[in-house]
Amino acid sequence: MPSLGIDIGGTKIASGLVHSDGTVHEVRSRPVTGMGETALQQVLDVARSYLAVHPVAHVGVALPGGVDPKTRVVTTAPNLGWTDMSLAQRLSAALDRQVHVENDANCAAWAEHRFGAGRGRTNTVLITIGTGIGGGLVVSNRLLVGHHGLGAELGHIPLVIGGHPCKCGASGCWEQYASGSALRAEARRRNWRPGPVTGEEVLRAAADGDPAAVHIVEWVSGHLAHGLTTMAAFLDPGEVVLGGGLGSDKRFVEYVDTALAAFHPSSSRGHVTVRPAELGIHSGVIGAADLAATIHGSAHC
Repeated sequence: MPSLGIDIGGTKIASGLVHSDGTVHEVRSRPVTGMGETALQQVLDVARSYLAVHPVAHVGVALPGGVDPKTRVVTTAPNLGWTDMSLAQRLSAALDRQVHVENDANCAAWAEHRFGAGRGRTNTVLITIGTGIGGGLVVSNRLLVGHHGLGAELGHIPLVIGGHPCKCGASGCWEQYASGSALRAEARRRNWRPGPVTGEEVLRAAADGDPAAVHIVEWVSGHLAHGLTTMAAFLDPGEVVLGGGLGSDKRFVEYVDTALAAFHPSSSRGHVTVRPAELGIHSGVIGAADLAATIHGSAHC
């Protein structure tokens, strides 16, 4: 029996039925059109549309926010207007199913570990590079969520003392130097060209040989490599899975590989390599469903 995975994003709710081998079918998507109780009702509507016609063992929900690892209460999900929301409990009561709730990046990391680029390995590090930096860690085949449920907030690793201010309230965070937003911000700081700039434009110009664009991409990829090397010093992952819009761009990854090689001039320390994520937009759905099945002991097939 499959489990249902629901991935709540900033603008849409993705969902699908997931089997024990990670295959997903009946994939659907609908917009998120409200916050608070309205958003909760939309999640219930999605779940009920499946339960009405499909046998479902468990329900897993991925969301952009913090989840208390003991109570499964959503401590904060600003984009959804949820604070201290007993989401798992309320969904379980309404659906008469066991429901597991987890941060969306953690769900994606679990999916890649089980069925994607990290399958067959004991440890998986997933870093998603888009507007910011997210990610998740699976250590000894267990998802690392941390004491407060905030483990693997990789984008907020302090990288530069007294550096650029971050929306989290700190300064010098990794995502301020090694994300899609950082790529655009650095292009503006260097007055690369007048008007709004997209990351794609900078990458394309670098590929065409524009020296200024090359320097911008080297600057961002170098900071990403710096953070990856720092992470390798205490995790020794050997391999890091990169996802997200920028992390999946082959042009950018080539720069990252070059920068990483410069950080490892000898073989005296473990070298970290990067490989692309494999599950794409379905990773949150797959991870949420499989975590629910794993934690609640489903024999879905």
